[in-house]
Amino acid sequence: MNAYAWRSGRIDFGRKTPEGALTIATGPAKKIKGVICATARHAYDGVTLLVPGIPEAANDDAALDALLAYQDWIVPRFIKEAR
Repeated sequence: MNAYAWRSGRIDFGRKTPEGALTIATGPAKKIKGVICATARHAYDGVTLLVPGIPEAANDDAALDALLAYQDWIVPRFIKEAR
C-alpha cells in the first residue's frame, strides 16, 4: 500500500500513487495506515488527514520541504514498528 499526498496536503491511500501526487511511504497496509494516522494532522472535518505544513505552504518548494520533513519525522516510527 502507498500513502500519498496531494499539493493541498491531503493524504490518501492506495495500491498506486496517482499522477500529480507524491508518495509518502510504501509498505504493509496496517503499518502504513497506523503510522500515518497517528502522525498526520487532522483537518477540521475530523476525517481528512493532512501532511503538516503543506496546507500553509506559500509555494510548491515550501510544500515539498514540508513533505520531506514529514517523511524524515515518520521514518523512525516505521523502524520502531518493525522491531
